[in-house]
Amino acid sequence: MKSIALLAGLLIVAAILGSAAVDAGAAASQNINTHGATCKNYNAAQALDIDYLSYGVRNVSTGSRPVICSVERHPVTGATQAFYVDGTNSAGQATVCTLTSYNYSGVYQSSVSFSESIANYDHYATLPTIGYYDYVSLVCTLPPSGLGTLRGVVALDS
Repeated sequence: MKSIALLAGLLIVAAILGSAAVDAGAAASQNINTHGATCKNYNAAQALDIDYLSYGVRNVSTGSRPVICSVERHPVTGATQAFYVDGTNSAGQATVCTLTSYNYSGVYQSSVSFSESIANYDHYATLPTIGYYDYVSLVCTLPPSGLGTLRGVVALDS
């Protein structure tokens, strides 16, 4: 009787571990969201001009200020990778951004720049050249006086 109970227990543990392995593999092929509040002031002297919120990052100075974001991503096997950059602008203001990829030695690979002046944007951008192990950064110049918020960036799995 004890051997049947032990065998049943082992089968349950094996089933649980097997399902966890499947879930872990499925999670590896998902898009990765990077929240805007993880971005930092680009210039050290402007640290107090950047305001971190539960829904993103904004500039509270009376002049435009850049922020830099480290963009998390899965290594991709293709030569390109796509991203969505999300944010808001008020009163006809514009947010200007550049996505850039660098290889593991810090050598520039490619970049793409864009400007958004609509109230709620979800800008689709593709880096034309990106390597399997490349790192990606996003630099956005935010409008003054809290009139623009960078909500975040999504790296699309390809």
